[in-house]
Amino acid sequence: MDNNYSSFNQTPRRPRKRVTRQIARRRQMIALAIILAVILLGIILICKSCSSSSENKGNTKPGTSQTTTTTSVTSVVTTTTVTTTTLPTVTADPNDPNTITKIDLDKYEVYLEVGGKDMPWVTMTPSSSTEQQEKWESSDDSVATVDGYGHITGVSAGTCYVTVSSVNNPIIYAEVKVTVISADGTPDSAATQPTTSSSGTQTTTSGVTAQSTGSSPTYIQGVLIANKTYGLPSDYAPGLDSTTESQFNTLSAAAAQEGLNIWLASGYRSYDYQSRIYNNYANLYGSSTADTFSARPGYSEHQTGLAIDVNSIDDSFANTEEAKWLAAHAHEYGFIIRYPKGKESITGYKYEPWHIRYLGVETATAVYNSGLTLEEYLGIDSKYAN
Repeated sequence: MDNNYSSFNQTPRRPRKRVTRQIARRRQMIALAIILAVILLGIILICKSCSSSSENKGNTKPGTSQTTTTTSVTSVVTTTTVTTTTLPTVTADPNDPNTITKIDLDKYEVYLEVGGKDMPWVTMTPSSSTEQQEKWESSDDSVATVDGYGHITGVSAGTCYVTVSSVNNPIIYAEVKVTVISADGTPDSAATQPTTSSSGTQTTTSGVTAQSTGSSPTYIQGVLIANKTYGLPSDYAPGLDSTTESQFNTLSAAAAQEGLNIWLASGYRSYDYQSRIYNNYANLYGSSTADTFSARPGYSEHQTGLAIDVNSIDDSFANTEEAKWLAAHAHEYGFIIRYPKGKESITGYKYEPWHIRYLGVETATAVYNSGLTLEEYLGIDSKYAN
């Protein structure tokens, strides 16, 4: 009874469709085919991706992962090209170590006979620059010519100026006054000589009025003197003294043995060249200030051919190892520091650690050991008359 009641209340089941073994096997085959197809498709996609990557590496096409590298290489090439193109501008930069900032000559005045030859020695600053090319020009080829190496040749009687400039930095130049003597032995340059008035003053071609310097140089205890009291004739033009130059070269070589670099920045200066220097300073700062660091024409030690300015001609030189060595050893080669610190009222000039004066080893050593200036050692003063 209970069984009949249970059967009556149960939901009738849907009869299951019978799957034959053949149909089941067919379904398995289809599933396996689908799986194999998916695997094959995956393999194809992977191979295609690898092939594409290989092509990109070989061709470095834009839009791939190699774009960054390509851009970097292009940037390097472009930078190099720009630097090469702008080289003249860069080397003219005063902060560039190869830019020539100063030109000095061993002589600023040359006297020649017609057909005679001479060649000033050029020193370019900085000496370490790799751009040392020179350009030479004559203001009047009918008086004197000059070749590309600085060989000056007298052509006819007269006066002209030969200029040497830096190819690297053309605004930097130096000038040589050339006087050519005629066949009868007289220079045709009277118009360019300073004129002397009855009042004992002379006016230079540059316009500065200075105290008369007399007709001959002054020697005291065998020492040639040029300071504010004792001047030189305007036509005194010995050039750089050969012994002074030789001893300086020896000094420079000795300093180099200790790893120091001391070079000649300024040597002999003519009367006219000193006139241009002094007038320039006087116009900029006034004559009273200029007198503290620049000599009036005819009163400069550089005109003696016995004075040399070394390295950088400014106060920064005092703090260098070269300046310290020079102060301690210059006398061993015949030089003294001409304008020592704290002696301005005696020498008439500010402290110049770069300015040395040749006296010979014996005299220079005696002055050095005395601790005195040259004025004090010789018992003279250094003051302009007006």
